[in-house]
Amino acid sequence: MVAYAQNPTQDHKYSLRMDPPVLPAGLVLVGDVPQVTITAIGSSDHMRAFDTLLRANPAVLHITGNFSAVHVGRNDVPIRVNNADPAVTTVAPSSVSVTVDELGTTTLPVSIERVKALPPGFHELASATTVTPASVRIDGPKSQLTGAQAVVLVDLDALVAPGFNQPYSVVVWDKNKKTLRSLVATPAQVSVKMVIQADAITVAKSIGFTLTGQPAAGYRVSNVQIAPLEVQATGLQNTLTGLVLLATDPIDITGAKADVVRTVTIRPPDGVTTNLKTAQVHVFISPIPGVTPSASP
Repeated sequence: MVAYAQNPTQDHKYSLRMDPPVLPAGLVLVGDVPQVTITAIGSSDHMRAFDTLLRANPAVLHITGNFSAVHVGRNDVPIRVNNADPAVTTVAPSSVSVTVDELGTTTLPVSIERVKALPPGFHELASATTVTPASVRIDGPKSQLTGAQAVVLVDLDALVAPGFNQPYSVVVWDKNKKTLRSLVATPAQVSVKMVIQADAITVAKSIGFTLTGQPAAGYRVSNVQIAPLEVQATGLQNTLTGLVLLATDPIDITGAKADVVRTVTIRPPDGVTTNLKTAQVHVFISPIPGVTPSASP
């Protein structure tokens, strides 16, 4: 009695997954094989040692199932407990219930499921978004193929310009966007390319002018007027912030003795557009006071 009290019999329960099942050709499981609860019985000392051994090597206690006689529909599959420790007794169900279906195959296009939204100030250039390959083969229970969809989940929350080109795992959903784990995609990954651009802004920008040459001897530029003074410029914020004046075509005033009026083209930098394409520049030419203008040749 004293020895028994010091080392009593104990039972420990373990929830185990079955070894990968082998089914007859053309058949496949619908869903996963359910976990099986095993009760192991042994002395207190031995059960402590068994727990330690099991954590180090789970293979000392595992279960297998005999799927050789399964058919389409619901099946009770006989199971066997494989226990490497003869000092431990195991108690387990004699079978587990599984559902079996015919193996079906189809090809589905891969779509992008965008998770969250891009950070403020950025947008996706949708016309440049690609998925390679564009479709995948889906294998699994024939009954689950109807309404199935192949998707990749792309989290946009942390993406910024210029975007990315990287692999994503293919997830198979049903029509309610629930994952169908029994369906397998081949290839399991596809490459997603997405171009991210900063949003454009529109602000007023002043128009500049450039004069080349010099008026005739005895004449000077007394004033320059440009109309309009500014236009609406559209582009990326970083570009527009550093843009002081919009350039225009240069105006040659070489030898001028009278006002020069020209319509010039506005030349914004790459990536910037303006609501007007041209401006008019009026260069006022007048004699220099106290200087006798040169005679005309």
